[in-house]
Amino acid sequence: MTSASRKAQLALLAVPLLWLLPALLHPMGDPYEGIADEIDQWIFVHVAQLALVPFLAAGVWLLLSGLRSTAALIARAALIVWMVFFSAFDAIAGISTGVLARHAHSLTGDDQAGAIGAIDFLFNESQLAGGGFSALGNIGHFSWVVVAIAATVALYRAGSSRLAVGAMLVSVLFAAHAGPPVAAGLVGLFVAELLTFRKRSAQASAGPAPTAELEGSLRSA
Repeated sequence: MTSASRKAQLALLAVPLLWLLPALLHPMGDPYEGIADEIDQWIFVHVAQLALVPFLAAGVWLLLSGLRSTAALIARAALIVWMVFFSAFDAIAGISTGVLARHAHSLTGDDQAGAIGAIDFLFNESQLAGGGFSALGNIGHFSWVVVAIAATVALYRAGSSRLAVGAMLVSVLFAAHAGPPVAAGLVGLFVAELLTFRKRSAQASAGPAPTAELEGSLRSA
């Protein structure tokens, strides 16, 4: 394995740990009255998550590298779906509502009431991109469940350790979006990637020696 590959692995390994910060800082409640004093934190959390999405996906893609099972193919397909729909959901239900909430704070009277009404509809009532039961949110969260379960099966069939398989299964909690369950899911993903990358590095380092030894034995025979 090249030095560049190892550096890439280390960088991608850091992503689940970096995501712990927005996961644990995520304010709970709707983006106006429920978190009136935490609007800037709300926006920061969702911008940070959006920035981390492609790097988290790259780590999972690398985790599945070299695996050709049906489960691995399903995990890769679901990962692409997760990137698209989670990003759209996070941008609309998270960043957009946060920006509108900040704007509403600067208004008064009927103007503020109108802005709050728009925020309430977008976050609580929109069936397309709302923060509750919505198409973008449901597809984004469910697709991660598929990623986690399919990747777990793929690692199991590839002969990964029980700890790596179990850790990948725990990563299904990442679909919860915020709070301690998400933190547990991120730690699970980190452990699964760490163990898998270490195993592959060890195999790459030890690979040529047994082959050379076998060739020598065949020649002497």
